[in-house]
Amino acid sequence: MGMSESVSAAKQVDRLPAHAQPYSTITMIRTMAFALIISSSIRTTAGFSQRGGARLNRNSSKVSMSFFDDMASNFQRAFSTDSGSQYYTVGITGASGMLGSSLIDELEKQQTVNGKPVRIVKLSRSENVGTKTLGDDAITTLSWNPKATSAETVIEPEALDQIDAIVHLAGENVATGLGPLGFVGLRPWTDAKKAEILDSRVGPTRGLAKAIAASKTPTSFLVASGVGVYGSDFIGDAKPAVDESMDVSSTTGFLTDVSREWEAAGQDAGKNRVVNCRMGVVLSKNGGALAKLFPIFFLGGGGNVGSGNQYFTFISARDAARALVHTLTTPSLKGPVNVCSPEPCTNAEFTSAFGKVLSRPTILPLPGFVVSLLFGEMGDEMLLGGVRATPGKLSNSGFEFQHPTIEEALQSAVDETI
Repeated sequence: MGMSESVSAAKQVDRLPAHAQPYSTITMIRTMAFALIISSSIRTTAGFSQRGGARLNRNSSKVSMSFFDDMASNFQRAFSTDSGSQYYTVGITGASGMLGSSLIDELEKQQTVNGKPVRIVKLSRSENVGTKTLGDDAITTLSWNPKATSAETVIEPEALDQIDAIVHLAGENVATGLGPLGFVGLRPWTDAKKAEILDSRVGPTRGLAKAIAASKTPTSFLVASGVGVYGSDFIGDAKPAVDESMDVSSTTGFLTDVSREWEAAGQDAGKNRVVNCRMGVVLSKNGGALAKLFPIFFLGGGGNVGSGNQYFTFISARDAARALVHTLTTPSLKGPVNVCSPEPCTNAEFTSAFGKVLSRPTILPLPGFVVSLLFGEMGDEMLLGGVRATPGKLSNSGFEFQHPTIEEALQSAVDETI
């Protein structure tokens, strides 16, 4: 193959449909590699006897083709986000939670991902994954086993081969305790609760990652993490805002340790794209922290927590869902990605904005010592501590927020059904 033929082959690939290009690219790489091998063989033959040279060239060709096959396979996994199906299939763990429900709502609104009809697979916990072939339903359910110890038993391999991306949102609630009164959240971080928070994230994430690594087709792996990885000492303006470039290897705190181990577990996905979605506090009246605060503020009982100077990194549920879909469709986004508003605020600014949105007074503060007494370590880290993070990668990739300010995000939370 000459240079003009190589250029012609490249143009042929450019004219292929988007979903076919990754596989055609592999074919082109193999063809060009074979041409190089033949060329090398012709040059080598000139220096050897006809019989010995032929034997050497045949062995060299086999080794070289194996090398280029491996290179092409790695190229496919690194840059392709397509399973070859007529659908773009998204598997979601934690699909019934507030963020999972918001993501499903957004996917249904957008209808297509990467130019294909979207197919949503709710991944449901079960110790028996069974066998199932995904059909043509827009929303379907598939079992996965978060306690499985081998890649083959985490999720049905043939079904996984049909999934383009897994968005992993499942994990034990960090703001509630164990037992029948755990929902109250009084001093919730017992040793048993902390172990549950960590184990519910690290083990299942590693299991899914290994299953994805063993899959025959490339699968993007979006794993929820938290901005808590940056620490909780962002009080007042003494410490500037941070983005994904910050070194988090030595930050301290329980949630910091959880986030680090959580993110490390996802790296077992091999050559597939892994995104650690460092979530800010997702604002929705249907779940999370805001759902607990809503009735208090609505009744006029809202006020600053502690000094009110601790920073609060947030995102509206709608923007969070939109950001996850944007990440699905943007292959350049990988590694840690802050999923949060570009304008973090203080607790005092949050309190004032929420009172304004609800047209309620916010004059009943919650003193710091009361927070420590009632909520213990969780209160010190999550309520009195603060995080001031910004979405560097997300903004640089072209994502546009609908609710960048705290007042807009809170208004969205009150108005939206998600």
